[in-house]
Formats: sequence, structure tokens, C-alpha cells
Amino acid sequence: QAAPIWGKAVDLSVGGCFVEMSIPLALGTKLKIGLWLSENKLLLNGKVMNCRPGFGIGVQFSAVPPPAAEQIRLFLKSITQIRS
Repeated sequence: QAAPIWGKAVDLSVGGCFVEMSIPLALGTKLKIGLWLSENKLLLNGKVMNCRPGFGIGVQFSAVPPPAAEQIRLFLKSITQIRS
């Protein structure tokens, strides 16, 4: 199936994320995910590793290219506040 599905990515890491959606994809589904980080869009492959009806899906990214991994790290660093 090639139909686009929108969801809100939360709990992001270099290895994956949780995507909030009311009707989740089935466990084991392989997908292509477009992830917007500020003005940059990353296109990644992933697999549904966790499925919670009414909440969303846990996605594990597969073979994240080093430049994309660095973009994710920099984005996470930019939104993280460290208290001194």
C-alpha cells in the first residue's frame, strides 16, 4: 500500500520514534517515513515494532545513513535544555 498516512512523531531517537495515530499500522509493517526536523525533511525506512490501538506505533528505523543520524542528533540537542 502506498497511501500516505499522517501522524505526530514523539519520543524521537536516532534509532526510531513513536508515531501518534488513532488507527495504527499492524505490527511488522515496513514503511517509509518522512520526518520533518525544523525545515529539513528526512526520508527513512522503518518497521512497526509496537502497536497500541488508539495511541500509535513504535517505529524502528533501519539503516539510518550517517548524515541523517547526525541531523537527528543535532535536532535533539537543539531542543534539549540542560540545567546547570
